[in-house]
Amino acid sequence: MLYNIVRNTLKLVLKLLFKIEVKGKENIPKEIGLIVCSNHYHWLDPIAVACFFNRQVCFMAKKELFRNRIFGYLLRKIYAFPVNRETADISAIKNAIKIVKSNRVLGMFPEGTRVKTGESINAEPGIAMIGVKGKAQIVPIGISGSYKFRSKLLINIGQTISLEQHYGKKISIDEFEEISEYIMTEVRQLIIKDI
Repeated sequence: MLYNIVRNTLKLVLKLLFKIEVKGKENIPKEIGLIVCSNHYHWLDPIAVACFFNRQVCFMAKKELFRNRIFGYLLRKIYAFPVNRETADISAIKNAIKIVKSNRVLGMFPEGTRVKTGESINAEPGIAMIGVKGKAQIVPIGISGSYKFRSKLLINIGQTISLEQHYGKKISIDEFEEISEYIMTEVRQLIIKDI
C-alpha cells in the first residue's frame, strides 16, 4: 500500500521534472524471480527504476542510509534493505536470495556504487552469486540522461539474461566476477550517449 503511494507520487514528480521515455517494457517477465541491474550515476537512479518498472522492486541499499531512524523506517516500508558494502554481507545476500526465490524483484547496481557517466569499475560478484543461487532471471537496464530540469531521461530495459547454465555448479569468486562483468557489459550497451 505505502509502496504504491510513494511510487505513484514520485513517478508524477519525475514526469514533471524530466522528459521520461521508457523502452523495452515488453522485456519484463511476470511472476518469476528477477534481478534488475542498472547503471548508477545519480542518486535518483533507484527511484527512476522503481517508478517505471512495472513490478515492485526491493532494493539493496547501503547501510548508511538506514542510520536515520525515520528514513530507515520508510526505506524498509518500501521494501529496501541494508547491505554493508565494506564486507561480504552474508545476511544481505541471504535476504536477496530469499526475495528472488519467492518470485519477487530485487534491484541492484552491479558496480556497487555511483559511477560517473563514461567511467566504469568492475562489477561486484554478488549479483551473479545471487542470480545463480536464487535461480533468477537478470533484467539489464541502461539509464541515459543528465537529470537536468526538463531534459530527456531514457530508461532502456533490455532482454532478460538467463544464468541457467551455471545452476548447480561449483563456481569460484573469480567466475562470479566474470558473470557479473558480463551482466554489466549488457547494461552498458543499453546506455545511449549524448542523449
